[in-house]
Amino acid sequence: MKKYNKFLLILASSASLVVGAPLLSVSCKTVNKEKINLSKFDVIKKNYEIPVYEFSKVGTIFNKSINYRMYVTDEKGKTIREVSQSLWDYYNYIEGEVTRIFDGDTIEIKVTKQPNPKPGGKVLTVPTTMRLRIPMIDTLEENTPEVGKEEKELAKKDHAYAEKLIPIGSKVRVISSNWSEKTYDRFVGYVFFGKNFERQFDIEMLAGGYTLARLDTTKVISEFIADLSKESTEAKEIRSYLLPYAAYAINYGILNRKGFYGEVANMRSPYELSSKYLEHGQGMVDFSLSILHYNYWKKPELATKRNNIYRYLEQINQNKK
Repeated sequence: MKKYNKFLLILASSASLVVGAPLLSVSCKTVNKEKINLSKFDVIKKNYEIPVYEFSKVGTIFNKSINYRMYVTDEKGKTIREVSQSLWDYYNYIEGEVTRIFDGDTIEIKVTKQPNPKPGGKVLTVPTTMRLRIPMIDTLEENTPEVGKEEKELAKKDHAYAEKLIPIGSKVRVISSNWSEKTYDRFVGYVFFGKNFERQFDIEMLAGGYTLARLDTTKVISEFIADLSKESTEAKEIRSYLLPYAAYAINYGILNRKGFYGEVANMRSPYELSSKYLEHGQGMVDFSLSILHYNYWKKPELATKRNNIYRYLEQINQNKK
């Protein structure tokens, strides 16, 4: 127990997270930097080597190698081969340059590097120009005719922030669990950028306070729980690798009054931001509840280990005592 408390003390004094005056929570309880630090939970420290407050380095997770078996067909017939490769390769990474930003969650890239051949020799090819849907967030609508003036004006601000993160011409790396998956005319991919592709676009937009998350609450938590039991050399769902950092990021943005929670719009809570999503409906905040600290919920008592990452990790911690 002493070792655990010592870790919390070090974490609380860390200069890695500079916290400004916290917002008033929508519940009577407070949210502070210690509460959003999922790193204090043993299971997170064990499975996620990068502390959550270093979310801008999350891309380094995908440098690690995983092992799996696959069927390979050659002149000897169909055989099972043991394969070891980086998570980048496992998720068929491509590289490209940003050519257009439509809004905060849709970009276009020119592909400069196709996926590497699979271990069995199979070659996957994607179009040379791709419109990408950013999967874990949903920003305000800017280009829909029916949207009102207020939402469009706010959308221009998250658009500008997206362009600040990845200006036209930026080099990006993108991974997907299935390059044939599309939403309307857009491919679905997780975009990484910056030095060694360490920064992840969805997470940076959340940390910047310019968007709500777009996550199917119970499914994403059940995936995360299932993946926690896997060995570090086993592949997980892409979202399971990113979820703790996305959770930290969205709460970090609110707590530190970033983006719409600061001088840009002075919103007091994610519920107020959700009320501006007139095209999608004011229930948009529901898609963030799985990673939003339950003290930001209107009804914190409804948060459980099945629908909220903080409740789940707290339950695990309690069980270990």
